Amino acid sequence: MTNIDLKNMIKKHEGFRDHVYKDTQGFLTGGYGHAFLENSPLSQQVSDMLFEEDFKRAENDCNTLCAKYNLLLNSARRAIITDMLFNMGISKFLKFKKFIAALQNNDYKTASIEMLDSLWAGQVKGRAKELSGIMSDGEKNGS
Repeated sequence: MTNIDLKNMIKKHEGFRDHVYKDTQGFLTGGYGHAFLENSPLSQQVSDMLFEEDFKRAENDCNTLCAKYNLLLNSARRAIITDMLFNMGISKFLKFKKFIAALQNNDYKTASIEMLDSLWAGQVKGRAKELSGIMSDGEKNGS
């Protein structure tokens, strides 16, 4: 049996799932039976591929939100939204109702305050502070 035949047989037996799920043993699993076990190695190449997929999703979610809420944001502020979406996902992001309302009103000072007045800010600490400053100023590093 060639390696290609063996790989195809294993893929057939494992089946493909395009999402993470708990297998019969309770392990988080995805793809072709890949178990995400604590302390298992994750190569830079695989990490980069996962990052690119997650980044595309966050970027698409940002575009969707900007269209849905009629947000006219400059590139720095769009980057903040994308960063937040990457970190927390769209369902948690949508809970930031006062933040979104401030964005709709082009009130970026209030939006930056709302970012810091959240459980998320306590979890991500310096990230929230940095992003809040950029949201308020509309510029990265004061440039």
